[in-house]
Amino acid sequence: MKDELHTRLICKPFCEFYSAGKDSMLCQTYKFVRDAVPVGKLSEILEHAQKTPPSFAFDAFIKAHICAACSFRVDGCDYADGLNSPPCGGYRVVEFLKEQGII
Repeated sequence: MKDELHTRLICKPFCEFYSAGKDSMLCQTYKFVRDAVPVGKLSEILEHAQKTPPSFAFDAFIKAHICAACSFRVDGCDYADGLNSPPCGGYRVVEFLKEQGII
């Protein structure tokens, strides 16, 4: 289950797929960020994150170590399946955190 603070930090600003009312739907990157970075620190860090398109510099790492276990992969993740689709917001946050050396 999503919590409001993580949803406000990860989903609302970074995820093109976000829509209110889908609080039971969590991507694996959301779970990873929620469990890896204390929410207070995450809030402070993401204040400075630019909402630019991802660089995909850590694509192989994110797909292999996080996305591989994502429940959205069961029904098909357009991004992971190589279709013309952006990644989820959690992916963008993980990438930013990796680029900053935070995780």
